[in-house]
Amino acid sequence: MVTHSATKHIDGQGRCLGGAVCCSEAFYEEHLQFFVRHTGPSLSPFNAWTLAKSLETLDLRVSQIARNAATIAGFLETHPGVERVSYPGLPSHPQHALAGQQMTSGGTLVAFQVRGGQPSALRAINGLNLIRISNNLGDSKSMVTHPATTTHRVLSDEERWSVGITKNLLRLSVGLELAEDLITDLDQALNRAQREG
Repeated sequence: MVTHSATKHIDGQGRCLGGAVCCSEAFYEEHLQFFVRHTGPSLSPFNAWTLAKSLETLDLRVSQIARNAATIAGFLETHPGVERVSYPGLPSHPQHALAGQQMTSGGTLVAFQVRGGQPSALRAINGLNLIRISNNLGDSKSMVTHPATTTHRVLSDEERWSVGITKNLLRLSVGLELAEDLITDLDQALNRAQREG
């Protein structure tokens, strides 16, 4: 069984909620049919139409976003205001070889740790002009989040550390903007965060 959040790249523009479950007929009948019959998890006709229309450009959008993400990850890895970049498309990633066997790109998400701890990370995120602050992922617009104070805030420090969520970690969901414009925005925000630190 494979589950997929259609709200992310399938929609691609944050317009509607949806999901997909892909499985064999036998798996469906044995494990899902009872649940589906009694809970009614169906898309509205409009959401289904929106998601189906978005599939027409899925490959074009995600391929370009992945190219942007690779370019940005390479830039961040050399920036003096960044301690560490986590992106499977970079040779420095501990599972780069495995990602190369399983994936055609490094993906659309780049995680990085800002030098100077949480205060610098928050200064950097607040200094962005083009990239939006959001907890969402997989949109055509670039969005950034600070997981320690948003998506993972309910976890203890130890739980966050165990999954690699440090206080200076930012998670960037790359979009379709020009990579050069995104780099300019990141560069000025990181530089300012380091100067003001």
